[in-house]
Amino acid sequence: MPNSNGSFFSSAPVQALFARELSALAPILSGVYGNYGLFLRAHREAPSMLPAHLLGRILDLVLNEGQFDGHLRCEPALLPFASESFKLVIAQHVFEQIEDADTCAAELARVLAPEGVALVLGFNPAGTWRPWVTLNAQRAGMRLRLRSAHAWQQKLAREQVDTLQIRFPGTLWPHAQLQSGNNPMARFGSSWLLLARKRRSVLTPLRLRTSSREMRLKPRLAPGAQRACA
Repeated sequence: MPNSNGSFFSSAPVQALFARELSALAPILSGVYGNYGLFLRAHREAPSMLPAHLLGRILDLVLNEGQFDGHLRCEPALLPFASESFKLVIAQHVFEQIEDADTCAAELARVLAPEGVALVLGFNPAGTWRPWVTLNAQRAGMRLRLRSAHAWQQKLAREQVDTLQIRFPGTLWPHAQLQSGNNPMARFGSSWLLLARKRRSVLTPLRLRTSSREMRLKPRLAPGAQRACA
């Protein structure tokens, strides 16, 4: 069945929210270095222009009828990239549209390089926008699976991606112009931003060479002699 969610993502409140969220990423992106980044967008109508960054290239994939499309086409649960390929991964409102979001999150963690930065954005399930989001998503024939930032914090932690900070970059109401960032009610605003970093790879220590004394006490074949040559 064709995805008819364009009316939701092209609406003025969502367009303004997405642009505001991307603008809030500017100070973060200015400190991320590397060759490649990955930007996962919720819909082709979602803004694609990121703030200035220091990465060599950012691949842009758009969620379309349950698959990612753009520079290439792939399943959300099977990203065709080598492990630890990206120093930055941005997922803006994509997980709430994917049925198997947990597997997609595991893929996100797999392709993220050690010490790489993950930026995940989602609608706030406890926010003041929820009635508006629910109603307009239903009108567009969409099913959104809203989860809190803390729920995603736990999911990413299981994938060795640790949350550094949770922010609330949106507004308190769909047609409001004032950002909720410094407002005490910000945590009840439109959306959340989770800033996380993948743990550094733990290297397996090399086994120390067996001493000559130990070899005399426990003689055995040399490592290369323990298997037949191919």
